Amino acid sequence: MTQINSVNGTNSMNLDGIDLKGMSPFAAAALVQLEIAKTNKDSATRYISEMKAQNDQARKYLEQADALKAINTNPAYAKYKLPENLEEMKKTLADVEYVQATYEKMESQIADGTLKPDKNGLYTMDKTSDDKLHDFVNKAGHDNFPNIVRTADGSFDNLHFKYELDDGLKEIKQYKEFLTSMIKATENGTIPQDMLGKNKTLNTATIDSIISSLQHQAENCNSDNQTQMVKLQDKMGQYNAFVSGSSDMIKTGAQLQQSILRN
Repeated sequence: MTQINSVNGTNSMNLDGIDLKGMSPFAAAALVQLEIAKTNKDSATRYISEMKAQNDQARKYLEQADALKAINTNPAYAKYKLPENLEEMKKTLADVEYVQATYEKMESQIADGTLKPDKNGLYTMDKTSDDKLHDFVNKAGHDNFPNIVRTADGSFDNLHFKYELDDGLKEIKQYKEFLTSMIKATENGTIPQDMLGKNKTLNTATIDSIISSLQHQAENCNSDNQTQMVKLQDKMGQYNAFVSGSSDMIKTGAQLQQSILRN
């Protein structure tokens, strides 16, 4: 910070450790104005940094709001029964990814002829994948997987027709997208964890409220930046004025010195 000490009297007058009394009045005045200009520039730099942080925060809020909109506007997502908590949701996602890989492997093997159907045209899924499939389908709700649960009584086994594998894979991928979005929104605090729970489904009204809150917070960031912009413009104006004043002092001092030498 600029400090000027002992302006009057016989003591030295210092500006950040520089003795101004050893300078011409014009050089001293120019230096003082440069120091004041620097102070204004430092303030302007701080405002710019704060505005950038506000812009980043506003963008984060809007990205979170858009992610929630994508969740809330997909009618299929509203039908899933939610896992009990975040850790259960992560475990379910891992099982879904495991089963997806099994489906894709079976599809690939059918395509290259290494996996053959039985006499009824059915393909058999391995027990581990089938157990995981049963677990998350039972928890999420049979109605969300019509191509996997194909029996009238809601039961299903590890035997699948080719079209059931094709369409079942689409249902699994959709559920994976849902879980991935929900985990991200829950981990970053956008969706409160108390929205999760056994047999619960998405509370779309609550999510709409969260979206509105995020949008409002983004607007507040933008409003704060408008105020900061006014301050920034003022500081930059002062900076330019003092730099110009310093230059004028140097020119005036030089002109006066030349005039004295000529005379």
